[in-house]
Amino acid sequence: MQNVEAAPLKRNPDSIYFLMDEPALRRRGNLKWSTYGEDVLPAFVAEMDYAAAPAIADALSRIATAQQYGYPARNGSRTPASVALLYAERMSRIFDWRPDPENVVVVSDLVQAIFTTILAFSQTGDGVAVQEPCYPPFRDAIVSTGRVFTPVGTVDDGNRLSIDFDNLTNTIGPQTRLLVLCNPHNPTGGVLDRQDLEKLAEFALARDLLIISDEVHCEITFDQFRHVPIASLGKEIARRTITLGSAAKSFNTAGLKCAFVHFGTAELRDRYLKSFPRRVIVPGHVMGIDATIAAWERSHQWQHDVLSYLADMRGLLMQRLQKDLPELRVYAPEGTYMAWLDCSALGLPLPAYDFFLGEAHVALSAGQTFVTGGEAFARLNFATSETILSEILERMTHAVRTRG
Repeated sequence: MQNVEAAPLKRNPDSIYFLMDEPALRRRGNLKWSTYGEDVLPAFVAEMDYAAAPAIADALSRIATAQQYGYPARNGSRTPASVALLYAERMSRIFDWRPDPENVVVVSDLVQAIFTTILAFSQTGDGVAVQEPCYPPFRDAIVSTGRVFTPVGTVDDGNRLSIDFDNLTNTIGPQTRLLVLCNPHNPTGGVLDRQDLEKLAEFALARDLLIISDEVHCEITFDQFRHVPIASLGKEIARRTITLGSAAKSFNTAGLKCAFVHFGTAELRDRYLKSFPRRVIVPGHVMGIDATIAAWERSHQWQHDVLSYLADMRGLLMQRLQKDLPELRVYAPEGTYMAWLDCSALGLPLPAYDFFLGEAHVALSAGQTFVTGGEAFARLNFATSETILSEILERMTHAVRTRG
């Protein structure tokens, strides 16, 4: 377990404008806060317990006030084409990657993008390689469509979790067509560095693999860790990379439905659209498009403040776990707002998810949904207030220390 200092909050929590208390969160009525009873604190769904950026709230309010519920007549700066251009400009400005906006297809959400890209670029019986543990919809998209789920292991080098390249080399066979990446990684919070990305690019070129790279958490990184789009490494790898992105995670707008699929070539784009014509691919909800524009053009201060607060919550999480549950193994997330908890050494009588739900009344994400045999693991979402996160950790500690 790494030492991560928990910087003291510089402001009174009451003055942090995006924080929401528990009653307000429960009134939201969303999946995270309505799945379990009121005695349970949820730390599972990958969304933040924070109020929307004011510019996003204003954009949505304008739609509601004007009752824009009919067929949208969009032109100028509020079309799928214009938001695709905005995506390309943002990637260029932040990551020095210059995607062609003509090769961006706007879709409803990342899960839709995962399913459709796997369907478009593989056939029944083809292998699709994914690093485990993995975001559950990856496995679902592969298995439910008749593809062969090909897991790639994760190695613990004592400092961090990363792709097991030896396992990757031994696992990928001639039947494998796609390599699916998730960077920053869900659920481990790892961020692939340039050296590892270059090794992956070389491997994909040598094995003639297409890469589908889910980079939805790209703007949520900590300390010295910085996201590098794999398509930015060079023209050769860019030509065989399909990049998935959205403002959904970094601006907490997952329910508003707007995401992006960037194809490294026009040929890849056309192959995708031949499988799924634009009339089939819903190009983002009008609220999702307007929210994305508001996020990327007018919500810089909100994003800065939230990232700063997330860093504090990450520090608090690591400090409390080191102090109160030192047997629990966890690496400080390099990106995302999720922590991957290895509870093996706790000697729990039940799978970690079941134990903490039943004994601590804390709902984590079950490790076995991310990796086969992962019952001793759980994913914890720390994107909440200091008050709620402290209570979650207090409940978990008490449950472990007082178990029979």
